[in-house]
Amino acid sequence: MGTDKTEEEARASLPSNRWELFWDILKGSFIKLIGLNLLVLLFLIPIFLLAIYNNAALSYYASQGSFSQGLGVGYPGITSLVGLAESLEVQISYQYILLPILAVIGALGLSGGAYVAKNMVWTEGIFVGNDFWRGIKRNYGTMVLVALFYSILFFLLNLTISYLGFVSAITTNKVMQVFCIISKIFAIVTLVFITMISMYMVTIGVTYKCTFWQLLRNSVILTWALLPRNIFFGAIAVLPFLLLLFGGAMSTFAVSIIIILGLSWFLLVWTNYSQWVFDEHINDKVEGAKKNRGIYEKVKNDSAKSLQKYKETLVHAGRSKLSQRPIRPIDEDKEELAVLPTSFSRADLQRLQESKNAIYKEIDDYVEEHKNDEQYQISEEERKAEELNEKRIKEAEKALKINKKKKK
Repeated sequence: MGTDKTEEEARASLPSNRWELFWDILKGSFIKLIGLNLLVLLFLIPIFLLAIYNNAALSYYASQGSFSQGLGVGYPGITSLVGLAESLEVQISYQYILLPILAVIGALGLSGGAYVAKNMVWTEGIFVGNDFWRGIKRNYGTMVLVALFYSILFFLLNLTISYLGFVSAITTNKVMQVFCIISKIFAIVTLVFITMISMYMVTIGVTYKCTFWQLLRNSVILTWALLPRNIFFGAIAVLPFLLLLFGGAMSTFAVSIIIILGLSWFLLVWTNYSQWVFDEHINDKVEGAKKNRGIYEKVKNDSAKSLQKYKETLVHAGRSKLSQRPIRPIDEDKEELAVLPTSFSRADLQRLQESKNAIYKEIDDYVEEHKNDEQYQISEEERKAEELNEKRIKEAEKALKINKKKKK
């Protein structure tokens, strides 16, 4: 059976920080993460198809547009190429007006996936399918608002970025060009900021009960207050999608990763990080909220907080009466208990009883001899705990008698 693990050895195998928890989930629930990824992907397919269509349209115009041929060739004739590519980007950006409609469908996958990821980080037993649908029932209303909030702002900011690029290309005014470039950078930064806010809105929405405005306010505060850290962990969370920017074979590899694990990777990384943030800045202020769910303190010595708390609990609870009574050690070589033969007589029974009585006497003598030893004495804290328990019992009995009299 192997040797029994001590408390220190057993707890040492458990994750004691968010990094260890992440790798523990990734290794232990890899198949579940793949299943979760496929479920979320199912509801985000319309959004991905829209993005793929727009990207394909850009590639088509780049290869077939007049600016890739001789000047004036084709119909209609193009007499100037200034701003042509930028104007096509503006036209394609308008197609993202469909995004809010598709986001309503995508919110189904987001609500279920975020709920499952939260339960994984909390190390609760999960069934991916059942918990996914339970997450949709509990969080769909909130996630729809988050999806509409982000999709509308994404459409407006993306269109603004494209239009500023077009104006910058066609204008000859240097001041206007500088203004357009600065405005475009500001719009890009705003889009990144809005993206992080929406990511926080997802994890806060599946963890706490709050209104949409409370959700938005808290997300803005956390995004701004922890901006450098948010950028670092946000980049890790969207790493599979960032690989698409390299193009070529790397894009093919990135698409494969996204289909297998990309979405659940994003949910796991960001949820794990968000729970760390909540422990630091929110859970102390929320009544009933539990901190450090899913992680455990390492017990390396007697000064560990968890071990101290355990010992204090034992002291206040009081020891069992049996632990205050000396117990004689058993020496199998010296124990002499009469054995009954297959055919025994009354005399054999008498010898057996006498041997039992001799052992009982040795036990009583041992108790009498060691009853005053320090290890068997009740401490002052235990005595007070026993007195308090006895007092409570008497008060309960008294109250019970009073209630019985009133009923009569």
